[in-house]
Amino acid sequence: MASNPLTPAESTDLRQIVYKKIRDAILKGIIKPGEKLSEAELAQTLAVSRTPIREAIRQLAQTGIVQLVPRKGAYVALPTEKDVYDLYEVRIALETIAVKIMCKNPPKGEELIHFKEYFLSVDRDTDSNAFLEQDTAFHSFLHESCDNRFLNQFLMEAFDLIQLCRHYSIVGVNLKESAMEHVKIIDAILVGREEEAAQLLRVHLQGARDVLLLFLKSSSQISNKLP
Repeated sequence: MASNPLTPAESTDLRQIVYKKIRDAILKGIIKPGEKLSEAELAQTLAVSRTPIREAIRQLAQTGIVQLVPRKGAYVALPTEKDVYDLYEVRIALETIAVKIMCKNPPKGEELIHFKEYFLSVDRDTDSNAFLEQDTAFHSFLHESCDNRFLNQFLMEAFDLIQLCRHYSIVGVNLKESAMEHVKIIDAILVGREEEAAQLLRVHLQGARDVLLLFLKSSSQISNKLP
């Protein structure tokens, strides 16, 4: 199980440390979509004053994963079905560009091989949260390895918003099937087949989008609305 990021912050750069801890707690599902962020509770949990908490919340609101509601407070955002569809349109367009760039100069390190070995090991007993962590790490690696900082920045902002519900939508997904999709993408990248890699990635992301949309339509876990 992933470690809980909500532990006391120990750094001189408190704002960035607090920001990262709260962000990670949201993206890991520890603080859930629709949940109110209490400055007092977070300050006590992280053993800091309210000032860095307030600054971190304001910074999180700028990324879109936190919503500031006038006279109500700060809440973890609840992506709508349209939000998810629009976000995936952006993600698919940009991530396929990233993978094409990668294919022109495939990474010479062992990262892709390590990812391939993990995805080949996935079976019916694989923990879904562990799988999600590897999936997130893999797609983040694609963003970061394309050597385009603007593309990477846009992708990471979209990725954070998508991650809000993925801990819930991964339940029931055929992990072995998804893992093999990753393996095929990796194989295409390693030999530089950019059109094949881009098409495999596009189909994979469209499938992930459809699973998430289905979850949002049917789930009652996050059906509450912001004030």
